[in-house]
Amino acid sequence: MSPQPETPAPATRPRKRPRAAGDRAMQRSTLVALVVGVVLAGVVVAIAASRPDPAALWGALVGSGLTLVMVLPTVAITFLGKRLTPISMAATVLGSWAVKMFIVILVLIAVRDVESVSMPWIGLALLVGAVSAVLVEAVLLARARQPLDVEPSQGADEAQDAPDRA
Repeated sequence: MSPQPETPAPATRPRKRPRAAGDRAMQRSTLVALVVGVVLAGVVVAIAASRPDPAALWGALVGSGLTLVMVLPTVAITFLGKRLTPISMAATVLGSWAVKMFIVILVLIAVRDVESVSMPWIGLALLVGAVSAVLVEAVLLARARQPLDVEPSQGADEAQDAPDRA
C-alpha cells in the first residue's frame, strides 16, 4: 500500500463552456436597446394620447408594436446564438431580418387606407423606437471592444515559413 490515498480518475463528463465576455456584452446591449426602444416608443404613445385626434394614438400604438417586431427577435437571437453554429447563426439573423421586414411591410400596407390610424404617427413611433434601439445597441457593442481570439491552424505557421515558389 502506498502512503497516499488513491484518487479516482476524473469523470469524462463534458464541461460547460464558460460564456464568453462577447456573449454577455451582446446580450446586455440588446436588452438595454430593447428597454430604450420600448421606453421611447411609450413616450411617443403618451404624446399621441394627448392629441385630440384618436388616429394619432392608434398610429403610435401600431408603430410601437412594429418597434417590438424589430427589436425582440434580435434579443432572442443573442440568447440563442451561443448554441448555434456560425452558419446557423448567420441563417437565423438573415431569416429574422427578412421576416421582420415582411411583417412591417404587410402591416403598413394593411393600415395605409385605414382612416382611424395615422400613418405619420406609425412612422414616428417606429422611427423613434426601432432606430434608437439600433443606435443604442451599436454604441454599446462598439464600447465593449471585444478582442478577436483566433488560434492559428497548424499549417498556417508552416506556410509562412516556407519560401515562395513562383
